[in-house]
Amino acid sequence: MTTDTAAPHPRLAKMANQIAASVPDPARSDEQTAAHLRTFWTPQMIADLRLAAGSDPEGLRNDVHRALALLRQA
Repeated sequence: MTTDTAAPHPRLAKMANQIAASVPDPARSDEQTAAHLRTFWTPQMIADLRLAAGSDPEGLRNDVHRALALLRQA
C-alpha cells in the first residue's frame, strides 16, 4: 500500500486561494491571509502548502505566495 502525500496539496492550495480572495481588505490580502494561516492552520498544513507552492506555483494566487513569505519572516 502506498500513500499519496501530494494529494492534500491541491486541496490546501484551493483553500488558501479562497481565504485570500475573501479577506476584508483586498489591499492587504497577503498580510490577512498570513494571519489566518498562522491562527487556524497547523504547521503541517502550512508546510504542505509550501510544497504545493513549489511544485505548482501557478496554482496559488500571488497574495498567497506573499503570505507564505511573510510567515517565513515571522
